[in-house]
Amino acid sequence: MKNQKQKKQKQKQNPSWQDLNPFILSKIFSFLSPHDQLFGPPYVCHSWLSSTLHAIFKNSILDLRLIDTLDQENQRLRFTHLLKLALNHYHGWVSIQFPSKHKFGYFGTVYIAENTPNITSVALSSEASVNIAPIYISLLYWQKLKIFEARMRLDVGYLVISQLVDWCKNMTEIRLHGSVLMEREVTCLVDGLSGLKILDLCESTLSCSAIGIVLDGRLKCLKEINLLHCKFVGDKGEDARADYLVFKAFRDEVVEKASGIKSLKKFVHCLKGTCLHCKDKALEKK
Repeated sequence: MKNQKQKKQKQKQNPSWQDLNPFILSKIFSFLSPHDQLFGPPYVCHSWLSSTLHAIFKNSILDLRLIDTLDQENQRLRFTHLLKLALNHYHGWVSIQFPSKHKFGYFGTVYIAENTPNITSVALSSEASVNIAPIYISLLYWQKLKIFEARMRLDVGYLVISQLVDWCKNMTEIRLHGSVLMEREVTCLVDGLSGLKILDLCESTLSCSAIGIVLDGRLKCLKEINLLHCKFVGDKGEDARADYLVFKAFRDEVVEKASGIKSLKKFVHCLKGTCLHCKDKALEKK
């Protein structure tokens, strides 16, 4: 009995490294370089592994962009291994930021979705992230989703929008950059997500008819629209800006319709034709 008491007293006086406060450990580990985080503390003991996971992954945002900064294959493999451990033990994330360069592939993306059912916000950083199949399936698991941001390939707009409409009924914010949205895509969006508050279509290609549908008054909760640097096309696919008088009439109609939406607080656009970004893009294509 005396020996046990003496041992306990010694442990209190000289605690081991694995008995350090996990919060303090994770705070210390957060200052390490990515390489040291991946290959240092996790190998010491279970306690340090847990604190490392907390330092890398355990906050409200599951930020996967760290993998883009890892140059070596063994670093990326180690990151995905630790990510899998974190997904198996923690489900408190509300937002995911996908990397812009690295692709997790079909099974990797769906595995992430399966283990993050409480996610309310997803940001796909680049077109490289959007392989339609894994995202299409992942939306089945992200039914609490409210915010969706992506730079999508030209041919997948309708598939993603229809999936959002079918499974993510609480959507309030959609940011689709660089997409091609015609009447079919926009009609699906307007009819299926009437509670939408923010619609950001920056740098997308839009038909003039599609803009008319967005502004026809069905989105009664809409507070913000972003049409910055968009390309507008006519019914036959021609550039709407080619005919100045026709485009001026279209622009005036759009501004008038937008001003008639009572809920709308912010309307961002460059329809006046003085945008240098849009002019540079047009010159590049020529």
